[in-house]
Parts: sequence; structure tokens; C-alpha cells
Amino acid sequence: MVIIGTGEQGRVVLDILLSRGFKPDGFLNISPFEKEEVCGFPVLGDTSSLFRFKEGIVALGDNLKRKEVFLEARSSGLLFVNAIHYSAVISGLAKLGDGVVIGAGVVINTGAEISDNTILNTGAIIEHDCFISRDSHIGPGAVLGGGVFVGECSFIGLSAVILPDIKIGNGVIVGAGSVVTRDVPDGLTVKGVPAKPIKKNV
Repeated sequence: MVIIGTGEQGRVVLDILLSRGFKPDGFLNISPFEKEEVCGFPVLGDTSSLFRFKEGIVALGDNLKRKEVFLEARSSGLLFVNAIHYSAVISGLAKLGDGVVIGAGVVINTGAEISDNTILNTGAIIEHDCFISRDSHIGPGAVLGGGVFVGECSFIGLSAVILPDIKIGNGVIVGAGSVVTRDVPDGLTVKGVPAKPIKKNV
């Protein structure tokens, strides 16, 4: 098993895997010569070495870069594992995709669906019947009410609150501490209480 990405998210994923008794073979850099080891685990090359490994997970915080590397790894034939912290609480009626990172204290309730290559960070709460699309990132302490839909490559900031049945579009950024009370169209950054658009994302 290999962790792809040697930065902060890579160390988080390492910690999650170790918490469950899994010991990865090591890491891959995103570009050559970034690091030689991470927390005592060797760096075994860069993404050109993906073909050498059967299983792994992409550990990058940036949604677009994580998507790019995930697709590259999938095309190389890599099988994706999920990194689920031992303290997470996940309903048996929830569904998880491939290559999902679920941090300490996360709660995923009944009927929720978490798509491929998604990060649910420390203490996030995903209520019943939410749908989190692929390549998205739910920040620490964020709370999604029942029936929330989050589009692809969206980021929900630290401690943000999304009210029930709200739809968040693709490529959306929700600022830290915001409270989202209405649907957010594709490609917007919103923040505040209640959250309001502040810019169009490139």
C-alpha cells in the first residue's frame, strides 16, 4: 500500500492508517525529489512509479490536484483503499466510494453517500441522506444537515454549517464558519452568516 502525497495531508492519512493497524509501504512524491522520507516511512519515488503498486490512496488537500492524481493512479491500475480513523462513526446504511479519507471523530449518518476521492476532515458531521460528490473536501467541524447535496470538487470550510436540503454546486468554496441557508450555484465562493457570494472561482 502506498500513500500518494508527502505533505500535511499525507501525514494525516498515515496517522489514520496506523490508527487502524495498517502499515503502508511508504509514500510517493507528486514531483521528483520532494522528500526522501515522511515520519520514518520511505519515499519510494514519484507518480511515475505508480505501476509498481497494487493499492494506495491519494493524500492531497487541493481538490483539483487530488482529482488529477487520482485519475492518473486509476489509469495505472491502482486499487484504492479508504483511510477511516478508528474513532469515526459510520452508519451501516451509508455508502462510501473509493479512496475516501475519513478523519478522527467524523460522523456519517444513515443513507449518506460519500463519493470517490473525498476528504471528510476531523469532526465533520454528515447527516442522513447527504450526497457528497467526488473530489470534494469537507473541513474540520463542518456540519451538513440532512439531505444536503455537495457537488464535485467543492470545499466546505472549517466549522461551516449547511442547512438541511441545501444544494451546493460544483467547484464551490464555503468559507470557514459560514452558515449556508440557500442553494449555491456552481463555481462560487460564499461566506458569512448567512453565507453570501463574494466571488466567482476561476
